[in-house]
Amino acid sequence: MLTRLFNWGRDHFPFMICVAVPTFLTVLYLIFIATPQYVSEAHFVVRGRSAQSGISLSNILQSSGGGGGATSENTYVVQDYMQSRDAAELLIKQNHLLDVYSRPEADFLARYTLFGMGEKFEHFYKYYKRHIIVEQDSETSISILTVRTFRAQDSQQIARALLDAGENLVNEINRRQRENLIHATYQEVQSAETKLRDINQKLADYRNAVALIDPMRQSVPMVGYVTSLENMLTSTNMQLSQLQISAPNSPLIAAYQRQAAILSEQIKKSSGQITGSDESLVPKITGYEDLMLQRDIEQRVLASDVASLESAKQQANQQMIYVDEVAQPNIADWPEYPRDTVVLAVVFLSCLGLYVMGRLLIASARERNLR
Repeated sequence: MLTRLFNWGRDHFPFMICVAVPTFLTVLYLIFIATPQYVSEAHFVVRGRSAQSGISLSNILQSSGGGGGATSENTYVVQDYMQSRDAAELLIKQNHLLDVYSRPEADFLARYTLFGMGEKFEHFYKYYKRHIIVEQDSETSISILTVRTFRAQDSQQIARALLDAGENLVNEINRRQRENLIHATYQEVQSAETKLRDINQKLADYRNAVALIDPMRQSVPMVGYVTSLENMLTSTNMQLSQLQISAPNSPLIAAYQRQAAILSEQIKKSSGQITGSDESLVPKITGYEDLMLQRDIEQRVLASDVASLESAKQQANQQMIYVDEVAQPNIADWPEYPRDTVVLAVVFLSCLGLYVMGRLLIASARERNLR
């Protein structure tokens, strides 16, 4: 039996070298050398608060998973970040990713680095993208993260770290977006508050300078006093006129005349305090009204800016996004890699294909020589 097998192998030496030996070596590698590799899988979606209210056709299509609009561009941002150089560097620093892929039990073909070659970060990044994959289900729009390492616990920890890193990225996006929306409006509110404080300070200084709290209100009693004096003067003049007609020689005429003169003098003096001089209330009221008008304008501006700030905050809250974890990273019960049957089939068919192509090329060359 062995002699017959040996003779067959000798007669089919090219087949043995090109097909049988590589396949046999692959079997030995898969059985005795290949290190089991464990996969941890996590599912997540990136959601956001919709600024639209009510029910619309687009909302129905998005909620049912129909149409390309159901996928947020922020989902692709998170996916791209998880497979980026920044994420790889972060995992190297915080989770010792280089040690994870250089475990002592890892075989020489699967571990990093291969035979000590390619120790630069770019080489590791290529290795990283082969072992950490983020894809999206086109039907459900759910992102699927798969992490492959040599230990089940390592795969789960790396997947958990990537989800946390994606959530931190989303939080940073929310923070920057909120700052961009609110910062300018907040600066306007602060500017309006500063101007209003300055006007209030000017108003306080003006009140101290004119020694009046409210010239408008304080002028009302003075005007009323002048009005009452004018009424008394009118009454006195009427009585004086009647007396001069009815009793021209009455001694009361002189008394009424003196009373009318006193009232006229007092009216002139009191009116001078209200109008007609630099010390009157008119310039004081004018300066006071000017400051009050400025304060009223700034109060309206401040109220408008505060309303704009609240609107900006509401808009920022509506545009916030967050990572919603559908399935937590799991601990694999058995290794998914290497896939022995697939690897063996690929090696055998590849070698067989090369062997057949070689035989055909040789046969074609011989046929040309015979011609």
